[in-house]
Amino acid sequence: MRELTSNERQELRRELSAVAANWAQRLNTSGMDAQRGADDERSHLDGMRAHLARMAAGEQMRRLLADLVSASAEEAAMCGAGYPELGAAVGASRQAARKRWPNLSISKGRANEWKPPPGSIGWAGSHLGYPGPPGT
Repeated sequence: MRELTSNERQELRRELSAVAANWAQRLNTSGMDAQRGADDERSHLDGMRAHLARMAAGEQMRRLLADLVSASAEEAAMCGAGYPELGAAVGASRQAARKRWPNLSISKGRANEWKPPPGSIGWAGSHLGYPGPPGT
């Protein structure tokens, strides 16, 4: 999966901002019409309320998106994805993905797929220059 381009990121940000503003307006309109006034203090207060409502809507969106990401991780794991793939999908390492979703069914199934050959010292040893097993 590719990363978003700068233009795509800006477009998504605008769309999410519009959704948050819409929900903020919906959450903030209860009782606001009765309080509307023409003076500067009222407009300043209205602006503050609008921004606070946008923050609240954005936070609720963040929670819902986090739930969506976790559900997608579970479904991807059921389809055979492992922690390396899950991490890559969210721009994180395999270890970070394992920490984020520790109870997925892949935690044991995929871990048992790779076994070092008998007598080997593993990937780290060969890359760090350690000598092979005794007798080689």
